[in-house]
Amino acid sequence: MFLKWFLTGENKPRIQDQARIKKMYRSARIQAVTAMILGYGMYYVMRMTLGVAKKPMIDDGFTPTTLGLMGAGMLVAIAIGKFANGFIADHCNIKKIVPAGLLGAAIVNTILGFSDQAWVFILMWIINGCFQSMGSAPCIVSLSQWFSKSQLATWYGIFGIAHYVGEGATYLGTSFIIVALGWHAAFFVPGIVCIVLAFIMFRFMKDRPETYGLPSANEFEGEIVQEKKEQKISTREAQLMVVKNPFIWLLAAAAICLGISRYSISSWGVIFLQESKGLSLTEAGTLMSLSPIMGGIGSVLSGIVSDKVFHSRHSITTIVFGCVMLVGISMFCFVPNSKLLIMAAIIIYGLALGVMLTFVGGMLAVDISPRKATGAAMGMIGLLAYGGAALQDIVNGLLLDSAKTVVNGVVSYNFDTIMTFWIGSVAIMTILIVPTIWAKRHNKDEEDDAEQG
Repeated sequence: MFLKWFLTGENKPRIQDQARIKKMYRSARIQAVTAMILGYGMYYVMRMTLGVAKKPMIDDGFTPTTLGLMGAGMLVAIAIGKFANGFIADHCNIKKIVPAGLLGAAIVNTILGFSDQAWVFILMWIINGCFQSMGSAPCIVSLSQWFSKSQLATWYGIFGIAHYVGEGATYLGTSFIIVALGWHAAFFVPGIVCIVLAFIMFRFMKDRPETYGLPSANEFEGEIVQEKKEQKISTREAQLMVVKNPFIWLLAAAAICLGISRYSISSWGVIFLQESKGLSLTEAGTLMSLSPIMGGIGSVLSGIVSDKVFHSRHSITTIVFGCVMLVGISMFCFVPNSKLLIMAAIIIYGLALGVMLTFVGGMLAVDISPRKATGAAMGMIGLLAYGGAALQDIVNGLLLDSAKTVVNGVVSYNFDTIMTFWIGSVAIMTILIVPTIWAKRHNKDEEDDAEQG
């Protein structure tokens, strides 16, 4: 009975008043997108505190390997959960599942704010990962329900701001909370705030348009041909098509590399700047906050740039910005200890990451998938992306421990091998995107063969 509460509602009789339909669509879209951006942004606050608090936690007795295992445990839980929740979300009321995940993550963080035990952190951080997996794929399902296929790239990019709202709030807010109140407060203060935000999110998110008596988004926007194609197959058939699509798996492989590079910088970037560039915690946190700011700009512009500059050839857009991201992460690793040069590197990296998260993080897969299987496509991408994210936490932790030196009682860490790991992941990701240039042509040939058969 409890699980049935999460299922999408029944379709209501269609509203005939066109003026009312337009008003309801406009209001619902604004409320839902705003709630998802702010709410899912707070998901990131609930998962990224560990990345900012690493240095003081190490000073308090936690080892890099232990912290790596904590992060990896959460990310493995997110990977598995995203895969499951992606397929489940195609059948669910998104208004219920996403706020429930934020509420659970907030309660976990609040509990951790009063703990010092490594085993408690490992266990609760895994549970946090389970709740974290209830956010991204369901949100993209909601976007695909409320916006037509032709609008999705633009709104996907706008929703991508959520990542950077959360990251920016974490880098800036958490750093100052730690300095003012200690690292424990960095967990329980945001946790309490997010408990309240979860209920606000529930108030403003929406179920499918049809459950309010509205037409589907494709029909509302006059994309009747696309809607007829969508209605020819069931949700189960659409999901099976996604699983069998080789280009989805190729994108998922690229997502592994994206997960490695993205979470390497977000989880270990602050301590890298402290150890390798000699910056203080607040200096490192402030500089790293530029990455989500630029990422948000990149995310918003990604769909527009791809449509206007690259004429909706999203794979070409992704390859170009993959190369830009490679330049940014290389600069981040190798520039001299100059705040200005580090700032420039983070700006370039963050801008490109915003575009890559939009397209490799799901838009390319969603673009070549039926609307009814949006969650399944996101689940497959999420499974391997967070598998890569989990891998990086283990590898980075082990590499950092192995590169530890102690001179006159002072502990320091060497990042040479780690930097190669970071840069290589971006290069491989970009190469893996190249074959997807022909993905839409492949899908069209398959559709034509099916019609002829």
